[in-house]
This record gives sequence, C-alpha cells and structure tokens, in this order.
Amino acid sequence: MRPRTSFLLLALALFLLALALSWPRPPKEEAVRPQRLGALPEMGVVVAARDIEYCGYHTPCGPGSRTDTIFYLRLQGQEVKAVALPRDLYSPVVGGKINAAYGRGGAELLKRAVAEATGMVAERHLILTLGSVARVVDAVGGVEVYLERPMRYTDRAARLFIDFPAGRLHLNGEDAVKYMRFRHEALGDYARLDRIKGVLGQVLRKAQDPRTWPALTLALREAWRELDTDLSLEEVLGGLPAVRGLRLSLVTLPTREGPGTFLYVDEEARARVLAALFGASPSASLPEVPLRLRGERSLLLWAQLLLRRVGAEPSLEEAEVVRSAVYAKDLEAGAYFADLFHLPLLSPHGPVEGVVVELGQDLLH
Repeated sequence: MRPRTSFLLLALALFLLALALSWPRPPKEEAVRPQRLGALPEMGVVVAARDIEYCGYHTPCGPGSRTDTIFYLRLQGQEVKAVALPRDLYSPVVGGKINAAYGRGGAELLKRAVAEATGMVAERHLILTLGSVARVVDAVGGVEVYLERPMRYTDRAARLFIDFPAGRLHLNGEDAVKYMRFRHEALGDYARLDRIKGVLGQVLRKAQDPRTWPALTLALREAWRELDTDLSLEEVLGGLPAVRGLRLSLVTLPTREGPGTFLYVDEEARARVLAALFGASPSASLPEVPLRLRGERSLLLWAQLLLRRVGAEPSLEEAEVVRSAVYAKDLEAGAYFADLFHLPLLSPHGPVEGVVVELGQDLLH
C-alpha cells in the first residue's frame, strides 16, 4: 500500500530514523552537510523516548531507564510505515511491561521485545531524550495543535506544569514535549499516542522544506550527543534531501486488556492491521466507504471538486484544522485518499466512520 505524506517524544524519532544507514561516525562531525543520496535502503528501526530519572524531590538525575514512548518504523523506499506500541503492553521476553525492556537489557532487549510484539524485524535502534526532541521541534519552527478543551496537569516533584487553554495553539519544543507527555484523560496512553502521531507527521512535513535544514543540522548535531543509537549522524544529515519525498502512515498496535494493568497483543487484529499497513497498494477504484471532509470552507470546496472527478461525494464539515491528514481504521480505503491528497495516513485508537480527510492551512505553505 502506498499512502503519501506531504508528531515529543517521538516526532523526531520517525524523522531521524527514516533517513538512517549504517555508515561509521565521521571523525569530524562539524564537517557533515546535507547532500543528495540515492534511494534509502529498507530497514526496521525501533524508536523510543526515555523518561526523566529523579534522585529526589525536584532533583532530576538525567534520562531514565523507562521508554514510555515506543515506535516501530519501517523504511521501504520512499515510504515510512510506523506502529506505535502502548507502554503497558506485556512482553514475554521482558517478563513485564515493554517500557521496562530498555532498563533491563538495553537497546537489544527492547528490539527483541518490539520484534516479538509486532512480528517484524528490528535491525536498528534510536533512543531519544526529551531534550533532543524539543530541539528538533524548535528547529522546524514548532508545531500547531488544536485543543477542544483545556489541558492541565501539575507534578511539582517532577517540575512538570501543563496549562494549555482550549483552541488553536502554536507550541515550541518544550511545550510540544509537555503536550505529548500528557495522558491524564479517559483514553490515557492511547490518546497520548495519537497526539504523538500528529506531531510526528507535522515535524516530518516541515522537515521536507529545505529552509529548515540549516537549523535541523545544528539541532541534530547537538542532540546526537544525548542519544543511544547505532545509526550514524553522518548518514542522517547526508540523507536530509531524501526527506522531501517520504510518505508516512501510522497505526497503533491492536491490544486487549488483561489481568492487572497489562495490555496484551490482540493477535487476530494485529495480523489484519499489519497486513493492510505493509501489504498491497491501494485499489485503483474508489472505496465504497463513508467519506467526510473537515476544514475551512475554501479548502472544502476545492477538495470537493477534486473528489467529484473520481466519483466521490463526501459530506462536508466546516472546522478549524491545524494539520492536514487522512484518518481511517480501514487502511486500504484510507490509503486511497491519502494517495489522492498527498497526505499522511493516520489510524487513531478511537473509532472513525469510514474515512475522514482533514484539510488545514498547512496545505497552503
């Protein structure tokens, strides 16, 4: 399937990893510059973000051992396909929650746990810190979000203060990390993963603009000192031009509730979802599913005309949209419209009727 694209704990993740190969680190990193490369090879990468360890009240000791944000990314030519794994997923190879894998056995155990959960090969790893994520978000000029209700949470011991009003917001790197760390709501970690997906898609889209590359180069060079990875900074920076053609699709690993606080892989649903994600290209014929367009009136009218050319009659909903994307649980149907509009395909945890295409002002930049 070929959904096209134009989300911190992990926004940076996909972006960094989509570009990486296994060249040795250069002796002088300051000499590295973006350059044109050929097609990027296929590879699977585990991207995770480490929490913060506290020695005591208000006393951070540095990056912690838990990885509360975990993604599996597969780079296939010009496509990046990603699977988000909930932090409370039970891992037999770990003997507990998957977010404890890194602390118990480092990156190798984490890769084994992710491979076990997804059934996919994980050749490489990229373990991020919160600071490195914030730097990259700042380098692309921040991100736009829309909150239907205020987002508030205070953890004085960890010096975490989240107080965002409802409405449209522009977040810098520090605030984007807070936005993605928040999970104090009904859907908890699932909603957090959906927020990360949205930020990741925005960062990748902005990274496709060559005007961001000088700032990204500086941010990545600084962030690289904080990362645990077997990827090379040289190849990441050298591959920046290839970001311009990457197409993105993101799903959450299907799970079911189990004893205690554990989640377990829903194997039947996993097989179905991953087969659609990594399987065949979308059909050339129009999917027979409900289709809804959301966005500003001028964009809705433009998209309606485009869809009429392929025989689709969508319902229209005027709404404020800050990031353009296609949302669907049916990945094959979603891929058709993602390809048509050249947008990321995101599969949220919550229910979606048919396919929803959200059109924001970012389409005009």
